[in-house]
Amino acid sequence: MAIKNDFAMQTMASRGEVITPSFSVIPDGYLALLNTAEGRKLAVVCTEKAAQATPWRGAEFAAVDGAKGVQFAVFPLNSNNAALTRRLVGWTAPTSCGVSGVSVAFSDWLGVVNSQLPVLFTHKQIKPVLVDFTPAESLALHRNFLEPMDAATWSVLSSGYKGEWSAVAAALKDEGDIVKALLYDYSGIGIDCSDRVDRSVEDLSDDEVQKKFGALDRDFKEAIDKSYLDAEFKLGDEVLTFEELPLHRMVLEYGQAIMFLQKLYKDYLSDTPWDRDFEVDLSNSGKALTPQEHYFLANELKRAAVKFDTLCVDAVTARPELEAHGSLHAAIAKAFDYRLSFTNCTLVFDDLAEVAKSFHHKVNFKLTKLLWFAALQTVAETEPALLTDLAERIGQPVPAREDLVPGHPVGMIFATNYDRLLADPDENGKDPLHIAAAVTHHLGTYESKLAALVNQYIRTL
Repeated sequence: MAIKNDFAMQTMASRGEVITPSFSVIPDGYLALLNTAEGRKLAVVCTEKAAQATPWRGAEFAAVDGAKGVQFAVFPLNSNNAALTRRLVGWTAPTSCGVSGVSVAFSDWLGVVNSQLPVLFTHKQIKPVLVDFTPAESLALHRNFLEPMDAATWSVLSSGYKGEWSAVAAALKDEGDIVKALLYDYSGIGIDCSDRVDRSVEDLSDDEVQKKFGALDRDFKEAIDKSYLDAEFKLGDEVLTFEELPLHRMVLEYGQAIMFLQKLYKDYLSDTPWDRDFEVDLSNSGKALTPQEHYFLANELKRAAVKFDTLCVDAVTARPELEAHGSLHAAIAKAFDYRLSFTNCTLVFDDLAEVAKSFHHKVNFKLTKLLWFAALQTVAETEPALLTDLAERIGQPVPAREDLVPGHPVGMIFATNYDRLLADPDENGKDPLHIAAAVTHHLGTYESKLAALVNQYIRTL
């Protein structure tokens, strides 16, 4: 039997305020988010057959009076129901970014469900990465990788945003984390190979480098020299060349990282049934890639049949190199068909549009701390006593509201100490100062702060 949408809406409204943008068609029924006296819930109206076939969890369906064969239930916003929602309502599931266009990534450390962030990207040629979550954040915040994914799902559903969005499990090193991210619907996987870069090679003498390189397999050595020496690599209007000693040094320095990436790509990403982004992450290596190192890394990964979509570097570390050879780095990324991805953007880039243009509009900006700044600003405006508690926890004076912005020294202290402010040293629970609860209570203020901060960076893109 067909259920009319007006009837479904009225049925849901009997239990709470229907968040209208979330009202969606599912097979043989409808779902929507509700604001109820017990908080936000998920309402489902469907046929009896659909109710029996779909494994919603946390409540029981009941027959709707006067509507034979129609079932109704109100469910909690748990991970099982989030996964079902992503399956049944396609636009609430993340998709890959690919190698074209501009994207902007966020890290949500509080898990506050809001309708504002997704809609900021409506009618914009920018793809939002609503989840950019790392194992370090998972450990510091006592949150698993499902929680930020689920929060993004509910935010997208509540907003009614039907544009594409992404979710990246970033800076992964452990194979178990890769498996979890693949199982949890993440559309992007970032592998941190920074600690596989052997920085000790930089301290070796020229003779020591040649001795270590000389100990490698003869066929491999001959192939490297033949591929790079006495050759010119044309990149746009510029030409790149290699010299023997620096080439051998970079082989020793980056060889383990390349093999590590090759293994993980082959084992987990080369033959997945879904299109997923693969990010090579060097943002924690503590050094900037020279054009030759950049080209060597990209070329060797290509020769190893590793298809990656983004190369992630730290904007602060890379800044001098980008100022000197930015066009050449852009040309390398274009030649090998991937995007550059930058961390710490708010500390370096004043005009994202100019940076995007210089990289042929193939770039990802990680605005990691921006949502946290919005939360801090909300607390400063609405909960001054809580702000005092935050300052005391990290041994700082109570900050002025206007100082809680990216780039300000005081703001950066509160931003970089997020783990101490949110972690529970007694491990008795999460968010011991109840920051998330305070921000959720003042959701309108938070959304306003969030919109102002985000628009500051994306309005010109």
